[in-house]
Amino acid sequence: MSDKILLTADRTLMSEYHHNIFVGFGTCAPPNVIPDWLYKRLFFPPIKTKDGIPVAAPYGLRKIEAQLLNEGFDVLTVDPDHLGKHINDAKVLGIHVMDPFGIGPASSTLATILRKEPFLAQYSRVLMEKPEIQEAKNRGLKIVLGGPGVWEFKYRPEFVKEHGIDCIIAGEAEKVVGKIFRAALDDDDCPQYYEVPVKETPSLEEIPEIVAPSIDNLIEIGRGCCRGCKFCSVTLRPLRWYPYENILREIDVTMRNKGCVCFHAEDVMLYGSKNTIPNDEKLIKLHELVVEKCDGI
Repeated sequence: MSDKILLTADRTLMSEYHHNIFVGFGTCAPPNVIPDWLYKRLFFPPIKTKDGIPVAAPYGLRKIEAQLLNEGFDVLTVDPDHLGKHINDAKVLGIHVMDPFGIGPASSTLATILRKEPFLAQYSRVLMEKPEIQEAKNRGLKIVLGGPGVWEFKYRPEFVKEHGIDCIIAGEAEKVVGKIFRAALDDDDCPQYYEVPVKETPSLEEIPEIVAPSIDNLIEIGRGCCRGCKFCSVTLRPLRWYPYENILREIDVTMRNKGCVCFHAEDVMLYGSKNTIPNDEKLIKLHELVVEKCDGI
C-alpha cells in the first residue's frame, strides 16, 4: 500500500445538479411518488468523470485537497462510483459529509412527513458500506471524515465504530489536516473526534486557493460572522473576507466554461463589512469585477 490519499464524497454531493446548485436541495427528500431512478436523474445525476476523476468536486473538499497538496502529500479526488480503480493504491480515504444521517433541518422535516430515510442519508451509508472500502479497511486503510455534517456522528457513535472511522474533524481544518493525515499515513494514533479549537483557526493567509473546479462554480468569499450569537460556533472564529484578487483567481480555476458563479459566506451581502451594515463600496466593486469575468452571479 502506498502513501496516497484519496478524497471523495457520496453520490448526492458529487453532482452538478444540472448546473443549478440549489437543485441539490432535492437530495434532502426521501423516496416518494417519483421513481428513484428518475428522481436521481432529476435532482442529483452523476457528475462527469475522466478515469474516475470528477470534473468538479464539493468546494470544501477542494480546500482540503489544496491544503494537502501544498504540504506535499500525494492526493487524488475520486468519484464515489470509481473508488475501486484507485483505492488499492491508497493508505488514507478522506470523506466529505454534509448531512450523513438526514437529521439536518430540511431533510429531517421531510423524513418526518414521509416517514422514510432521505436520499442523502441513504447514499452516505451506501458509500461507507461499499465493498471496496471494507476490503481496503481490512488491509489497513484509514478513514478520515470532515465537512459541515460531522456533528451528526456524535449522535451515532455505533456507526463510527461499526464502519471503522478513524478520525472525524470538526471545524476549519486547514491548519490541522496535515498533521492528522500524516499520523494516519504513519499508523500513529488519531483522535476519534477532533474539534478544531479557535487558536487553530486559519488566517486569510493560511487558507489555500482551490486548484481544481468546484461544484457549480461555488466560490467562498469570506468566513466567520459578525453577529456574535452564543449558540453558533461560527461566531467564535474571526471574521475574514477574501481580497478581490483571491476570489478572481479561484474563479479562473473553477470556470471551465463561461457561466455563472455562486458566492458563499455566512452573509454574502456583508462582504467587506465588520458589522451588520453592508459596505456598499466593497460589495458593489466585488460584483462589478466578477460580472466582467462571468455571465452572472
